[in-house]
Amino acid sequence: MKKVYLIIILLLALNVSGCALIGNVSEIELTNPATGEKTVIPGSSQQARDILKAVKTRNKTVDSISDLTSYELTVKKGSGADNYKLSFDPDNKAAYVSQKENTYKVDADTAKALFLNENFSYVYIDSTLYDSYLDYNENKLKPDVEYDWTYKNTEGHFTKKEGTIKGSVNKGDIKISGNDSLDVAYEKPPDSQVIRVYSDDKLAGTGTNLQDVLDKLTVNGEYAVESQAQWLMKKGSQFYGSQTLKFTVDVNRPASMAIVTRENSPGNILLVYVENLNGDETLKLKTNAVKTETEAYKYKERSMFMCPIDLNAEPGEYALSIVVNEGTPGEYTIDGKLSVKIKTFKTQYLTVSEEMNETNNNSAAVYEYAQLVKPARTESAAEKLWEGTFTMPVEGELTTDFAEIRYVNNELSSSRHSGLDLAAPLGTEVKAPNNGIVTFAMEGLLSPGNTVVIDHGMGLFTSYYHLNTISVEKGQKVSKGDIIGTVGTTGFSTGPHLHYAVSIYNTYVNPYQPLSGIID
Repeated sequence: MKKVYLIIILLLALNVSGCALIGNVSEIELTNPATGEKTVIPGSSQQARDILKAVKTRNKTVDSISDLTSYELTVKKGSGADNYKLSFDPDNKAAYVSQKENTYKVDADTAKALFLNENFSYVYIDSTLYDSYLDYNENKLKPDVEYDWTYKNTEGHFTKKEGTIKGSVNKGDIKISGNDSLDVAYEKPPDSQVIRVYSDDKLAGTGTNLQDVLDKLTVNGEYAVESQAQWLMKKGSQFYGSQTLKFTVDVNRPASMAIVTRENSPGNILLVYVENLNGDETLKLKTNAVKTETEAYKYKERSMFMCPIDLNAEPGEYALSIVVNEGTPGEYTIDGKLSVKIKTFKTQYLTVSEEMNETNNNSAAVYEYAQLVKPARTESAAEKLWEGTFTMPVEGELTTDFAEIRYVNNELSSSRHSGLDLAAPLGTEVKAPNNGIVTFAMEGLLSPGNTVVIDHGMGLFTSYYHLNTISVEKGQKVSKGDIIGTVGTTGFSTGPHLHYAVSIYNTYVNPYQPLSGIID
């Protein structure tokens, strides 16, 4: 009979300890509302036993748990389930269980076990990780935060934890236009901070100040931003590590323009940058100082115009405007000023035989040139093919300068001299001044003689006239320094020399400018 009583007592003891409840529990599901993480704990594990001991507590309390870190518990038993909330007070090493409107305080030993349970490590993160937010036009926004954090647990041991805290910022919430401000704020200033901005997974900017990095973005669009802050371990540290705020910004500033070139005089190349454009916006440059239409090219996330300033442009101030989205409801204009400086050009008097003048400089020669050479300078590679500064294609004596006013047999020529005449011995090698693609190579033309034209991309061409021999062919890629031919005296020429010309499409420009570099 004593054995029967002993068995009954043991069963009652087991029931009181929670083992009967454990036997019925298949699993416990934990949900962290701050991170969205869900964890499933088998009902037979020690971790489940610790949680179930907490659930079984009946130490009712009126302590407030509203500000404590909490987990949602779903205890699954057969086909049913019970829901609870488990809350932690790390300052007092206390734990609480609540169901419906009742709150119970967990005993100290069970609470200690829960604090050492890896599934509740976020309790330490929530209580030690420095608060951070975005200051967007004086409004606080909470983006996603990735943390890599080390803290001391209740036993005084350092533990490292990585994870993500879900924020409330969605794509499209942060828009940066003209006067918008955006900054990162921390509860405690970090020891270091690095801002990284990405466009299509490619690094678009980096720095230590968010607003400065955003101000340097020159193309409108969506950017992914990472702001990584680091707090170092110091003497007496209870916690340290890093957190990275992640969010997106839509940059859509009004376009802006800048005149890059300084020496803007007749015959020179005018460079104009346009920034902060959306990908589908169109551009048109307008100024009376430029008589030919030129298109905008993409270069280093900007749009750029390379324009020939008209040789006959009078010195003075010119209005310069960029028309964005011309002819659409979204059309607008960016206005600026262009200052054209005075420049004088030489005058040359040339005497040739009447036979040469009539044969090589008549309407047939003009027609031939228009039909053959000009088309070679009408289509250009969209990207920049050249690298760095240009070099002179040949060493020789300058006999006629660019844009000289020329008289042939005392009659004013209908056009200015289009390039440089460089006298050199017959057969002297002529070299490509920079990388490009040959768009024309032909012998026997009436006026320019044996001729080569090279496209350097973005509308920039170089031309070579009066060659003796030609060493390249149409479509061939050439590099700076490659031999393209030799000096000759073919066509309308009075002696061995190279006529070297630089043009924006078919408008000739100052050949000396590329020697100092264009763009780069």
